Amino acid sequence: MNKLIFLLIFGAMQSMVAQVGLPNIMPKTPQASTFQQYGSQNIMSNSRPNPMYGMSQQQRNKAIMAEVEMRQKQEAEYRKRVQGLLNEAVSHFSTPYSLPSYHNEKGASNYRKAFKRLEEMENKPFSVREAVFTVENAFYEQERDYGEFEKVIQETGNFIKQKMQEFGYNPKSNVAKNLILFQFFSDTLRTKNGLKHLPLKYDFQDIYGKKDWSKMFVTKLLESSTGQCHSLPLLYLMLVEEIEAVAHLSRSPNHTYIKFPDDNGMKWHNVELTSHILTTNALILQNGYIKAEAIQNKLYMHPLSKRELLAHMYTDLVMGYEKKFGSDKFTEEVTQKALQLHPTSITALLNKSNYYTEMVQHVFEQLGINKENARQKLPNHPEALELYRTMVKQYKAIDALGYKKMPDEMYQEWLRNMQQQRNNQEQKEMKKQLNKLTKPISKL
Repeated sequence: MNKLIFLLIFGAMQSMVAQVGLPNIMPKTPQASTFQQYGSQNIMSNSRPNPMYGMSQQQRNKAIMAEVEMRQKQEAEYRKRVQGLLNEAVSHFSTPYSLPSYHNEKGASNYRKAFKRLEEMENKPFSVREAVFTVENAFYEQERDYGEFEKVIQETGNFIKQKMQEFGYNPKSNVAKNLILFQFFSDTLRTKNGLKHLPLKYDFQDIYGKKDWSKMFVTKLLESSTGQCHSLPLLYLMLVEEIEAVAHLSRSPNHTYIKFPDDNGMKWHNVELTSHILTTNALILQNGYIKAEAIQNKLYMHPLSKRELLAHMYTDLVMGYEKKFGSDKFTEEVTQKALQLHPTSITALLNKSNYYTEMVQHVFEQLGINKENARQKLPNHPEALELYRTMVKQYKAIDALGYKKMPDEMYQEWLRNMQQQRNNQEQKEMKKQLNKLTKPISKL
């Protein structure tokens, strides 16, 4: 059953709402949240007459307190509603229906082995490079050698440490360590003993891996010196571990980048590896697809913890499996594991909503439910109806969290805008300020 027919079916269901409790509409994808963005209004707004005009100071204080209490109540109600929707979306749903299984397909066992290996990393410190390699090698059907991969990362780390020493950077400064990493990705570097490294370039071809999923991989990046917003930040995090720095993966719509704290842990800096710039939060927000709720609910611009980063690896494993085979019970199991570690992972939530959408399409087709007979047949299949409602819960939770889909063309335009920022005055000032923090104290 194609998606057009699927949507037409749900359009025909609008007249059934009273009888079977179906929602009025079924959107193609999760839409922008309709919840109020609390805190965005100014109590003393100049756009309307000041309601406090003529009040005594005591009356004004009372009015302000009443306004604050009302907003706090609204915020509490909003948080309660979002948490309720999220709990429903994240919880496991048992159904007698299932998608066709790829369990016996050639190479599928490699994904189950990778899943087990990632699970073993949950309760102890894990290596980013090992986790990433585990995911990528499942796609390569265990043909890659981890020893060779590890050697490249170690040698690269040694090169970076040597260059850091030559620059006279403070070896104890997290800012200095991240600055040398930023330079490694964006500049040409030469060591005194003749080693040379060229900047890593952005690969504009097939940036989402629609034709070739290995385009997303760090192994591909290391072999070609070209990558994109998925592989470049992951390599950065591997090198962070190698030189004992501190940095985190962070998300914006269709995108990942790096955040790192200064040496006092008071200020955060953003590193954009696709365009080789240090970004401000304001520049990230210019894409226009980050809602206040999405920041509040930590969908975007939030430094991922190590536990949340492992959830990211699970979602990568799911997407590789789907590219190679398709969706089945295994993809749901891995996605559920990702949500246990990171309940507001927008990628995991979207993966789960897509899984249930495919499931509903498949079940409706198996039951012979279509545009013409949906009103008569669906009430006779309560388990199919419950499956449909479960799918809707996924969409509602994603909407409530503040997700807004960013079209591919808008993302490309935003990337071009980011690249144009590289040589502006703001970039020069940010680099200048960071450079002041990189020297040993005796040289300051």
